[in-house]
Amino acid sequence: MSQPEANEPEQASFFDRVYTAHRQALHAFFFGRTGDPEVVLELLQETFLRAWRHLSVLQTITDGEQRYWLFAVAKNLLTDYYRKQAVQASAFAQLAQEPIWANYPPPDVTMQWEMREQLHQLDHAIQQLPEELRTVLSLQVLGEMTSGQIGEIVGKPAGTVRYQISLARKQLAETLRLE
Repeated sequence: MSQPEANEPEQASFFDRVYTAHRQALHAFFFGRTGDPEVVLELLQETFLRAWRHLSVLQTITDGEQRYWLFAVAKNLLTDYYRKQAVQASAFAQLAQEPIWANYPPPDVTMQWEMREQLHQLDHAIQQLPEELRTVLSLQVLGEMTSGQIGEIVGKPAGTVRYQISLARKQLAETLRLE
């Protein structure tokens, strides 16, 4: 068995800081692209496993470059994920067939029915959004990112991102009003 390195606690501390700084944004990015919580966790885990393996690289670059590096890894993992899928829509079809909230019913039967109906409507409305709009909305809401940060990730100007977020919200409101 090999001896632990002298700077291992420092590396772990550095990794913890990188993880804490970028986990939420990466989670939102993956959720916006896949919509499947299980896939999100797998991709997030693999992203940070690769970060751990390349910790020496991350330690030599700035926070902004770290974010860029992590999102480049995330985009590559996402591409690999979609290559393994027969059709991108199958992931969303699976989510629609087995909603994530189905295993966590509230104790009151009436409340349970109302909550399931509302969540089903919201889930359906979110799935109706084009992937581009769903992604920017997820990055803003779940990732708590600014339009500028989102723009860097998706490769669009901040103004375009703000417009897409506005459009996504408008489409959600219209869809929910109709249901």
